[in-house]
This record gives sequence, C-alpha cells and structure tokens, in this order.
Amino acid sequence: MAAEARDSQGVVARVAEILRAFAEAGGSLSIKELSQRLDLPPSTLHRLLDQLLETGLVERAAHRRYRVGGEFSRIGALAARKAGMLRLAGPVLQDVARQTTETCMLGLLLPQSLSMMFVDKAAAALPLPYPIRMHRARPLLWGATGLCLLAWLPPPAVEQVLRGAGPSPLDGRAPPRGAALAERLAQIRARGYALTRGEQTRDAVGLAAPVFGAGQSIVGDLCITLPRARFAACDEARFAGLLMQRAATLSRLNGHVAVA
Repeated sequence: MAAEARDSQGVVARVAEILRAFAEAGGSLSIKELSQRLDLPPSTLHRLLDQLLETGLVERAAHRRYRVGGEFSRIGALAARKAGMLRLAGPVLQDVARQTTETCMLGLLLPQSLSMMFVDKAAAALPLPYPIRMHRARPLLWGATGLCLLAWLPPPAVEQVLRGAGPSPLDGRAPPRGAALAERLAQIRARGYALTRGEQTRDAVGLAAPVFGAGQSIVGDLCITLPRARFAACDEARFAGLLMQRAATLSRLNGHVAVA
C-alpha cells in the first residue's frame, strides 16, 4: 500500500511538471523538448501525455507537438475568477448592463491556445432569446469578442490563428484570406471596438471593446450582445462609446497605462 501511494504521488508530480512546462513555454512543445526540460524518458512522457489528451488538458499541435488544451485553460480561468481583473470587472459589467438594458460579458484571452472564453456576465432587464455558453473556449476568428482580441494581438499570433482556423460555426463559410482579415482588424483598431452581426449566433449583434493588462498586451474585452431586432442604427455610437469608456476603466484598474 505504501509503495502504491508513493507511485501515485510520483505520477501526480510528473503530471504537474508537464502542465507547468506547457504553461511556462507559452506555446507548443515536442516530446524531445519536454524530455530535455523535465529529465524524463520519452516513453514516460508518451504514456502521461496520452492520459492528459483524454482529459482535454493537453491537445496535439502540428508537427508532432503538444500544447495545453481547452480544459486546462477553462480550469485556469475558473480558478482566477476571485482575483485580479475578474474581481474588478463585476461592477463594470453591472453598470454597462444597467445603462444599455442589454447583457454585458467579460471575455478573457486564452494565450496558450489563442482562443477566448466568457468568464463573467451581467444579465440585463431585457432577456436574451439565445443562450450564452460560459467558460468554454471559443475561436477568435468569428464574432465581435474574438475579433476584438485578435485585432490587438501581434501579427505572428494572428497568422497562427488563421492557419488553424476552421469554417464559420454558424454557416460553414471558409475563413477570410490574410489580406482581408488584416484590413478588418485594422478597421477595428482604428475605431476602437468590434461590431458583428450574426457571426456566432444567428440574428445576434455583438459589440466588444479591448481590455489591457499592466503591460501593453490585450488580456480581454467587454462585450454587449443583443438580438438584431433590438439594435437600431443610433445604438452603435452609444453602446460602443460606453463599452470603450468602461473597458478603459477596467484596463486602468488592471494596472494598464495608456501610451499617448
């Protein structure tokens, strides 16, 4: 029994080392790289990675490499809910929802997997006719919240997202070409927010403004979602202005200093 307990503790320690290596690497790793980092034989790593693949904590990347999976990112975001930006965001979300009477959400960038998830929301007086899936990894290429994050990511990250992009989750259309996407992202940066209609949910409108961290990197965004039937032309300027103001407030609370 004692020997079995020691073996179990050893497995847990090695799994923790593997996950820590992925988190610190900031990208994908090969078996050879992991073996060198952790001083573990490839056979042991293959066995442990197979188990982590089954749980979704790790996923396969191109060229026989591995990276953290959506479940790893989801757990990390859930654990962070009570600290940092997520703790500060609650009153901001409530204020936006109250002033617009529409649902406001906080999207969080998942840099390891170059995806995002909604981690908090404030329901408003006007209900939504469609569900919002919280704490689930979503692609950056479709919808206002993803495109807003993508617009402020460096070009290599945008290229990586585009290389791994799948078809639209709504209508199956192919991803945009690089030049068209670059032009769209430039327009989002120029006006300071993203606006989409029916890209993630049919007949839904989304607006999102960027939230930055203590450095100059984007860490998340504030988003409003509402049915297209409730969205008038005059709402865009009012909603976008409020989102950008509150997103800037949240950025400052998060330690961000804007560069003139």
